[in-house]
Order: sequence, then structure tokens, then C-alpha cells
Amino acid sequence: MGRIIVIEDNPVFAGYVCGLLESKGFQSVSTSTCNGARKLFSKVREDDIVLADLRLPDGDGIALLEELRRQGMNNPYIVMTDYDEVPTAVRSMKSGAEDYIPKPLIEANLFPLLKTLQKRTERHDTPIYERQSAAFREIDRRIRLVAPTNMNVLILGESGTGKEHIAGKIHARSKRAGKPFVAVDCGLLSKELAASALFGHEKGAFTGAESKKQGFWEEAAGGTLFLDEIGNLPIEVQQMLLRALESKMYRPTGGSKDKRADVRIIAATNENLQVAITEKRFRADLYQRLKEYTLHITPLRECKEDIIPLAEFFLQLANEEFEKQVKGFDAEARKRLLAYTWGGNVRELKRVVHLAVLHTEGDTVTADTLEFDEMPLTSDASLEMDDMEKKQIIRALEQAKGNRKLAAALLGIGRTTLYNKIRLYGIKYKE
Repeated sequence: MGRIIVIEDNPVFAGYVCGLLESKGFQSVSTSTCNGARKLFSKVREDDIVLADLRLPDGDGIALLEELRRQGMNNPYIVMTDYDEVPTAVRSMKSGAEDYIPKPLIEANLFPLLKTLQKRTERHDTPIYERQSAAFREIDRRIRLVAPTNMNVLILGESGTGKEHIAGKIHARSKRAGKPFVAVDCGLLSKELAASALFGHEKGAFTGAESKKQGFWEEAAGGTLFLDEIGNLPIEVQQMLLRALESKMYRPTGGSKDKRADVRIIAATNENLQVAITEKRFRADLYQRLKEYTLHITPLRECKEDIIPLAEFFLQLANEEFEKQVKGFDAEARKRLLAYTWGGNVRELKRVVHLAVLHTEGDTVTADTLEFDEMPLTSDASLEMDDMEKKQIIRALEQAKGNRKLAAALLGIGRTTLYNKIRLYGIKYKE
């Protein structure tokens, strides 16, 4: 994602917004007038996003949006409003605005929206390498089988294995390919706003709901709704999702009438949902509806034949990004790439290769430019470390009397990470 262009005439609020953006890792640039915005638009990049106030000293944000569209620029445009300007902001949607956000809700609402836009940009613009390992040829075969059906699909796999990419392939090969593919990160949906985000809300449904708004379900009507990290969906909203799946009917927050929408669900998680069911964090009936068809995405460490081709693919992307001509990896670098365990999977491999290309001064990536989170292990050392880790997990479970949340705290790891390792090592321990 490129820059966030902030157009706001109040210097205090502009500084506040830019500070928020930079604290989350976004690059921002600001101006206080329409004329200043036009100067920035003259150098706008395709991946820039505009965040504009409605009222400016020399014009208004909607007029700026219309100018941008007349110039053939389709950059996402988000309108900031005061509460009494919401009806005007709604009209801005007809001019091509992505969304509007009341200023008092900017911190809560802006970053989930930017995350959605970022994923959309990555999905459309980032080249994809189609893996050729036996495991992924089997996954591709299963995708071809399930894609033309209307079955809901549950994708299971560790973080960084490419679950959203798989979901996109299912949609692209389905009969719904001409309809929307809407991706939602459930981890970003707060307990208070999750129902509204998924199913929309009516005017006055809650404080700040100054107008009605459609949710992701309506946005995906006729197409596919991808719910990433489904295990994070608040338990209160899971019942609503179950009803929508079973009846194709849903009710917006604050509404009095049901609406109908035909939506196919593809859900994904790196969590063991059966454990979540046991701990009353996930509904068993929803789990059964979601897993009409299940795809298990193999971690990179179990597909070693994919590592070097993927690394070479990411090397070429890095060459384009950094305007370099690095040709490949030396023998020791290849050896270390193959020996590493890749806890972050393909996402981690991409990061390691990009940094290596950035640090490479010649035409070949050497082993000393590879910055791993941990030291690569030999196969014998890897087995020893696995055995040691398994014993540590069992000891923590014993100390916690089977309480996995407490065991994770004792180990200093996240609960999801603990669930994955329990499954990986086949650990059986009852409370």
C-alpha cells in the first residue's frame, strides 16, 4: 500500500490522524486545502489512498473526489465527517467514495477499512507463484472439485500459508466468479461492531449510526464472503452467521425486517476449532455448517521442493522493487533456506528474501545476508529441538492441570500457537 493522503484544515486533528497512521506503520502526507490536494493528486500513485474532510477553506471533499474521478484516478477515497454532515457524506458514496467515517470514530473505524483495502490491493496487484509440490497439486485438484459447487469451505493452515489466496482461487473457478469476492479479517471485528460490520445497520441502531449502512454480507450478495480467522468471531455473532447460512436470511442491526442474500462462505483459521468448541468459544453447529468441505494447507517446512522456486520468485519481485539485478543464491544460502523451519511459512520466506536482496551488493545472495528469526537447524538438531519442545509443552500442561490458556502463559506463547503445537506433536492431555 502507498501513502495515505490526509486532507484536513484543522492542524491539530490532521496531526492526530497522521500520528495514528504512522503508529500503525502507514506512510502519510497531509494538506489543509483543496489547492494543496490538487498538487498532491498530480503526483498520486495507484496505491495511494485519500482521507479527506468534507469542509475545506477553498472547497469541499466531494468536489475533490469528483475531480479525481474525472481525471481517471480510481484511488480509494474515504470521507471524514462530523456527525451533522453524515447525510452529505452518504451522498459522496454516489460519487465513488469508498466509505465515510465520523471523526469521533476515526481511530476505531479507519484501520479495519485500511486493512480491507490493503488486502484488496494485494490480491489484485501482487503476482502469484503457483506451487508445484505434490501437496499443492493435490490441493489444486481438490479446489477444482469443490469450486463449481455451492458448498461452504473451511481452510485450515498455519499463518502465512496463503489461505486467502486459496479462497480467491476457489471463487475464481466457481460459478460466482462474476460476482463479488469480499475478504474480512474477523480478528479486526470488535465484539461491539462485528454484527454491524457483517450484516449492516439501520439509522439510529447505536450511537454514531446516523444513517443506514450495508454490511459485508450484502456486499458479497451472489458471490463469496471469505471470513479469515473465523475463530475470532464473537460468540454472539456466530448464531447470526449460522442463521444466515441456513436460511439465507439476515437482519441488520436495529432492523425490524429480514433481508435475503445468497452468499457462499469460505472460512479460514490457524486455530484448532474443536478445542475452541470444547472451551465454549466456538459453536459446534456453526463448525459443522462451515466444514461442508475442508482443505488443509500444508506448511512450507513439509513442502521443501517449493522453497527454492518460491525464493527465486520472491527474488525477482525484490529485484523489481529495489531496481536490482541479483541473479540467484549461492550454495550455502540455498542450503540454509532448505534447512530452516519457516514458522511464518511463505510470508516469512518472502520477507527473508526481500531483505537479503536489499542487502546484496553483488549479483548473488550469500548466506550472511539471510536474516532468520531463528538459526536454521540441521535435521538431527531439528528433531532434538522438537522433542525438547514437546516435553516442555507436556510439563506446562501438567503444571496448569490441563488449562491450555494457563499453559500458554507459562510457556510465553499465544494460545493459538499452543493449540497448533499440541496438534503438531500429537499431544493428548485431558484436564
